[in-house]
Amino acid sequence: MPKHIPKDQYSANPYEIVPNGYIHPDIEHHDHAEEEAHYLLPAVFSSDKGLSVKGKYPGPGVYYITDGELHFEDSANPGSVTVVKAGSVVHIEEGAVIHWKVGPGVKGFAVFNVPVSVKSFDEFVVPE
Repeated sequence: MPKHIPKDQYSANPYEIVPNGYIHPDIEHHDHAEEEAHYLLPAVFSSDKGLSVKGKYPGPGVYYITDGELHFEDSANPGSVTVVKAGSVVHIEEGAVIHWKVGPGVKGFAVFNVPVSVKSFDEFVVPE
């Protein structure tokens, strides 16, 4: 059954996951049955000033960019940078290591199918 989440529930309490990069943890839900091995982990993200971050993805998922522009490079295809703008959807494969260069004012949301052991998008961040 779809559940409406009012904006004040997912835009309050921003958490700085990397310098200048925020997720809004109130949107992260961990509703799954005990016997399930994976669940859907949603996130709302933003960056007012721009950032650079590398992530390793424990499961497949998608990003939808609502505002701004960003660049990313998949470690499986080094040297090939993809530029995405507002309105773009980015599909990420399980196990991918992606280096993001996010411009100022980027906002969006994402959802990933991750193992139940993964509790937050914090676990995606790889130190550079």
